[in-house]
Amino acid sequence: ESLIYHLNLINDWFVFGSVGFRQKTDFKRMKLLFYKLIRPVEQNNKGQFVVRFEGDNIQRERHFHFLLGKRGLVTNNVEEIQKRLKERTIDLALSDYPEYEMCSTDFRPCNPKQSAIQYISKRAYDEKENLCGLGLDSCVQGLDWKMSHTLIKRLKDINREEFSHY
Repeated sequence: ESLIYHLNLINDWFVFGSVGFRQKTDFKRMKLLFYKLIRPVEQNNKGQFVVRFEGDNIQRERHFHFLLGKRGLVTNNVEEIQKRLKERTIDLALSDYPEYEMCSTDFRPCNPKQSAIQYISKRAYDEKENLCGLGLDSCVQGLDWKMSHTLIKRLKDINREEFSHY
């Protein structure tokens, strides 16, 4: 509930992305694969994102969903961001990241009529629970997610402003 509340405070979600790996992928490597994908579209690693890691290689293959906010990206052109993300998956597949060779991707503009939670928050009750969430903000009850430091700072500022009159 807290995650839902906070994600709905952000009104400039810009790009939704999803990457599914068609091979067994180590959970600890998932975070690296995500960062390798998005760093080229961020300005100085200051993008605002939330990412949700799913899959247990048993019930379903590992994959992640993410939202990028407008702030901290190299451009405000959504088509350019989509293009760069697609090109990046190809570059990664040709280098030391074979997981990207057969991956499925979906990068699209966020629909402002959909809440952030509709994009990234279904609970996976049928998957084996991951308890090796080093570096994640949550890794319990099928909710494995991470927020960027810049997004956390922004949310703290919003909350501070909202509650400052009490």
